[in-house]
Amino acid sequence: MKVYIAGRYSRRDEFREYANFLIEHGYEVTSRWLLENEPLNSNMGDHSDEFYVRTAKIDLEDVDRADVVLFFSEDPKIGIPRGGRHVEFGYALGKGKKILVFGPRENVFHYIDGVTHYNTIQDFMYGE
Repeated sequence: MKVYIAGRYSRRDEFREYANFLIEHGYEVTSRWLLENEPLNSNMGDHSDEFYVRTAKIDLEDVDRADVVLFFSEDPKIGIPRGGRHVEFGYALGKGKKILVFGPRENVFHYIDGVTHYNTIQDFMYGE
């Protein structure tokens, strides 16, 4: 099964660990953004327009290649800058992909049928 990991960029190293676990258990992870080496505290405007266009296209291609999107949410009461993960979520939803959300529901679309929730990735990985 092919999975795409969508989450806050500053948590990239944490998601790399999850990706390695999933790969060890037979999954293919399509999220090439996990291979980037940009600083974790990067902000919008730190790069060229061309960089952002290329990155967005790669992310959508990677969602297209996945069977399932693993979406890591954040506390909706705390403002988190950027938010590309929400676009990836919406894109996957529009494409009819299976979506698993880990963490709290951040917006109304996390409540609709077809979106499965887990408190943590460990609940999914270990069946808790």
